[in-house]
Amino acid sequence: MDRSRERDRLSKYRYITEIQQMMYVFGEVQDPLPETTMLIEDIVRSQVIEIIVMATAQAQRRGSRFMAAEDFIFLIRHDRTKVLRLKEYLSWKEVRKKVKDRDDTGDDIIDDANADKPDRANKVKIKLSWELANSFSENIVDDDDDEEEMLDAQSDSLKRLRDADEITRRMTRDEYVHYSECRQASFTFRKNKRFRDWANMSAYLDTKLNDEIIDILGFLTFEMVSKLTESALKIKRGLDKAASDALCVTDGASKRPSTATAATADLKADQQSKSPSASIPLFSGPPTARSPLQVQHVQEAFRRLQRAPQPIRNFKGGLTRTRVSLI
Repeated sequence: MDRSRERDRLSKYRYITEIQQMMYVFGEVQDPLPETTMLIEDIVRSQVIEIIVMATAQAQRRGSRFMAAEDFIFLIRHDRTKVLRLKEYLSWKEVRKKVKDRDDTGDDIIDDANADKPDRANKVKIKLSWELANSFSENIVDDDDDEEEMLDAQSDSLKRLRDADEITRRMTRDEYVHYSECRQASFTFRKNKRFRDWANMSAYLDTKLNDEIIDILGFLTFEMVSKLTESALKIKRGLDKAASDALCVTDGASKRPSTATAATADLKADQQSKSPSASIPLFSGPPTARSPLQVQHVQEAFRRLQRAPQPIRNFKGGLTRTRVSLI
């Protein structure tokens, strides 16, 4: 009975390897704890379900039965950086699709009018219904906004590249090859059916999601793991620093030993310095080895990410159900 229960418990975790690879890319140790990975998978699954339910409600407000990309962008509209990354991802995905269709049809003709233009001119612009420029019948081109969005997207990409360079600075060749493979980890790439079954979409959706929506959810899940891992690492560094500072204060506040005791301590220190192997256990790890994230670090990160300001709606007092904040 216990074995079957344990097997059923582990069967719902289908992205352990992918999440471990993503965490390693974002700065975690190469082998995260299984319980930490399973907690992150539970959080991501609950967030995916919440996103789909909210996007479905947003599509119904538009008078449509099917979800679109703008429904998901509307949900994360307050996070400008993530919106820019998602729009950049969708635009380049459309470019790759057009190039693939052109290669399949064997059309090698290149438009001379766009031959001298930069590549960004061929990217597809994602139009959002709530933007003021898209509410007019005639197209209003605002090059300043496009340039500003491009600069913000480039600065965010450069920041991520700098972080990746800092992580891989002291890696060996084999470690860097493994790191490059881990960067390809995804929830949805060639795993659409597994993703649908994992999120149990048939339980709360009447229609089948198309491949574009699945790709958007794959992008958002990648961002969730990134946010959780980076926040948990920041919390862990803060706790470790606080513990080391408290240890220094305790050592400084302790009484000074007597002369004989100090002489004995100095003699022991000299002996240990001459033979450092005498004070180090045989099977101890290297002194610079980092410890993996614990469950409490991820829990605290999720709690802080959920600590979003909520509007005051119950003026009569009592308990009200707060909304889940999207990561």
